[in-house]
Amino acid sequence: MKPRNLKLKLIILFSVLATISIVLLLLFLFTDIFRTKRGAFFRYFPMTSTAIEILKSDDFESYDKAKEQIPYIRNANVIIKSSSNIADSSIMDKIKLTMTTKVDNKDEKAEADISIKSNSSELATISGIKEKESYAFYSPLIANGYIGIRNENLNELANSVGINDIYVPESIIKIKKDEVFDITKVEKSHIESYYNLLKTSTSDTSYSKKKNDKVKSEGKTYSTVAYTLKLEGKESADVQSTMLNKLSQDSIMMDFLTSKFKLLNLDSNYTDINTLNSRMQAKIKDLSQNPTPITITVNEYKQKNIQATIIYGDTKIVVFHLKENNTETSIFSVNDKSFKISKTDNEYTIKYSYTEDEINKSIEIRYHQEGSIEENNIKNKMDITHTNGIKVVTFAYEDSVNFTNDIGSIKKLSNERVALLNDYSKEEVSEFVSNIKKRINEVYVNKGASIGINLDPIFVD
Repeated sequence: MKPRNLKLKLIILFSVLATISIVLLLLFLFTDIFRTKRGAFFRYFPMTSTAIEILKSDDFESYDKAKEQIPYIRNANVIIKSSSNIADSSIMDKIKLTMTTKVDNKDEKAEADISIKSNSSELATISGIKEKESYAFYSPLIANGYIGIRNENLNELANSVGINDIYVPESIIKIKKDEVFDITKVEKSHIESYYNLLKTSTSDTSYSKKKNDKVKSEGKTYSTVAYTLKLEGKESADVQSTMLNKLSQDSIMMDFLTSKFKLLNLDSNYTDINTLNSRMQAKIKDLSQNPTPITITVNEYKQKNIQATIIYGDTKIVVFHLKENNTETSIFSVNDKSFKISKTDNEYTIKYSYTEDEINKSIEIRYHQEGSIEENNIKNKMDITHTNGIKVVTFAYEDSVNFTNDIGSIKKLSNERVALLNDYSKEEVSEFVSNIKKRINEVYVNKGASIGINLDPIFVD
């Protein structure tokens, strides 16, 4: 064979091999052809956390900083944009709420004045004052002075008025988004070790694959490939116990968890390492006595995890996340409650939905901001839709924010007649709040009737 022909054949051979290698590499990186069910599951399962990245948006960073550093005056109004099965539109169209607030966050003080009118007839007025960690409101129709709270012992206060079915922190601290989402390289490596532990602690037979699995969300259907990890009772208990034991001895992760829980306003059950450790040991003991199966399914769509579903006992958690074109949507659901946040260009949609007494209820907010800090012409606009079964009402909110050091004087609580609920016994608070709720119901129903609206009481026993 001539050397030139041999050289040509070698070039062709190496070119073919190189092409095949590149194709195989691309197939491995961008498809799941060469992945096992286990491998595909762990490719997509860690992507579940990307659903919260929509909350990292810095669209309003300069606006938020300005509010902390410069005093401002906000003038706002709210009208009823539309309604159904509530009252005649000729009545609803006449109702308008106006609000003026003066805020100085540096000095921790603020004042608000609200007026609710039907045509020129004033239905109610409400005043509010914030002073350091105290907040109080006054309406002459309800009481003869300001009623408020201090931002301390809130869980005790909530218990005093019968609020014990939802979590209330001891005090509310402002959530610092940057700190919540900040994760060091060391912490990331520790988090990855738990994925690896889950991977090595489960058998191949625990994984399954389903093609053309339909995911429905927001009226759309997506054809996906589902990868499922299913652990029966004992295996589930063993895997969870192994991971909890590792976690309880991992000082970096325990510090990480408790610090993040503190930033999220959780109580000492989660923010104290020793207490959290004790809860983990109690959970390990419970798992040995009451093993519960767990099923985790991830749905792959265009090489992304579009949805993750976790079924644990009677609890079903679903996390949906999709970035498509200029829209990003995340939906977090627990059984029949769901929270959605969606962004399209500079418009955000936030929706909370739930079912109560077999009635579908929801609150949806569509929000966008206009103007800029530099030109001092910020406007915030919202459509707020409240749905209660067949009753639907949409409010249109609009405000203008003027940053200025000349906001005038702000009322002081020390100059007003004030009752801070923290200063009273549990029995006094319970009786007082019960009377206030009755009075609010009375005023609300009567004021509605005065303009021809049949309203249900706000508070029910």
